[in-house]
Amino acid sequence: MKKFKSYSSMAAVCAMLTLASCGNDIELAQAPVKGEYKVTFTASQEGSATRTAVDGSNVVWQTGDAISVFDGGNNNCMFELATGAGATVGEFVGTIQTLDPKSYCAVYPAMESATIDSDYGISGLSLPIEQVATSGSFDPRAAIMTARNDNADKITSTTEDLTLGEFKHVCAFVKVTTTEEYDKITFTANGGEGIAGGFTVTLDENGISTVTPTADASTTVSLVPAIEGTKIAAGTYLIAILPGTLEHGFTMECITFGDADSQMSEIYRTYNGNTSVFSRHNVVNMGTASATNGWTTFTPTYVDLGLSVKWATCNVGATKPEDKGNHFAWGETQPKDDYSWSTYEYAPETGSTFTKYNATDGKTVLDATDDAATANWGSAWRMPTKAEMEELLNTENCKWEWTSQDNVLGYLVTSKIENYTNNSIFLPVTGFRYDTYLSGASSNGYYWSASLVNGVNQKSAWSVKFGSNFAYVITYYRNSNGFSVRPVLP
Repeated sequence: MKKFKSYSSMAAVCAMLTLASCGNDIELAQAPVKGEYKVTFTASQEGSATRTAVDGSNVVWQTGDAISVFDGGNNNCMFELATGAGATVGEFVGTIQTLDPKSYCAVYPAMESATIDSDYGISGLSLPIEQVATSGSFDPRAAIMTARNDNADKITSTTEDLTLGEFKHVCAFVKVTTTEEYDKITFTANGGEGIAGGFTVTLDENGISTVTPTADASTTVSLVPAIEGTKIAAGTYLIAILPGTLEHGFTMECITFGDADSQMSEIYRTYNGNTSVFSRHNVVNMGTASATNGWTTFTPTYVDLGLSVKWATCNVGATKPEDKGNHFAWGETQPKDDYSWSTYEYAPETGSTFTKYNATDGKTVLDATDDAATANWGSAWRMPTKAEMEELLNTENCKWEWTSQDNVLGYLVTSKIENYTNNSIFLPVTGFRYDTYLSGASSNGYYWSASLVNGVNQKSAWSVKFGSNFAYVITYYRNSNGFSVRPVLP
């Protein structure tokens, strides 16, 4: 199971921050010439037409708050809260390096990586993939807003104030109410669209942004507890996602992880194959997570084939045996849209210099934190090793029969071991993903093991490949490719 960081200081802000205070005005106390200026931030509404308040509370500033202001020279100027902590009005202090102050743009919260071009395009922005759950609100790091002012050239006096304009929300919001506590709440784009992580925005004259996710943007967003080892209490929560159209719908899951002797369980609702539009500043209400409200319950199950481990009845990301589930790069725990070396977690850009599972650390089997089965189903589950896959493939142990189940091709694997001969699992064809492509989806299955290949080929992990007349362990597919995962229970 993934380790969640503590965001205690940010969570304190989030407790007092709601969508009712979506907009803000910035005023520069002096004319925009080079120097240091105080900025007054006054909370204001973006507009009642898109009011999405939970309780109608105001923004309350906290120590450590900061904004990025882009001056006329396109410099990213950081302004930090100087006074006003605990109030709705605060003074932010920073340095503006004005060159040609015809326009100003701003981003909340401040992001040092953000840059702006001459066409009001801001890049280097990021929406957290893991967001802190705060009842009745959202993670303040996800409350990304932008503003733009084109009237700076009209200033004629050194004492004249500059109004940056009303801040506009960048993100769309998903709302869910729970009646039980959970370990994690996730929202996934079924079609692989980027909904969190890196993105760029282009601002129009009103400061409203057009959002473009980067190629490595995440297809999943998760709500996690503020403090590691705790749970998300029953309540109402909002998840920020990048706005856009999800061509194949979405899935929302409320997940509970059991201890080592129990199993993960979840309640979920999904819209498969349906186009869903999520607009910035609007909230889509998923309702109350309950089996009586159109939600479905799922608990992974296993089959004992009489082998050294018990095999799960479906893939990670699936809820029944014939579902293909998700694809994962080896050692990564979330699906994504691009499975190239440039997006691979352990060999960024090159696919040659590995930051983990290399000759230095000597690791040849996945750590639990990098195991897609453990991260998604809890500590009771893990990916199989090469030896455990070979045990399943051994024809003295199991019969492999090419068949179709619910119109999905795959292998029915039935135990030959005495007292277990009525037990079987179904492995569907899944295809594999490389770069932005999907290959073999209707004819072949590709399943990762947890074991890295030793020797000269450090770019590959052991995996099973099968088709209508073959099934064997292979080594030669790169780790950055997206394969399926069938968990085991030791």
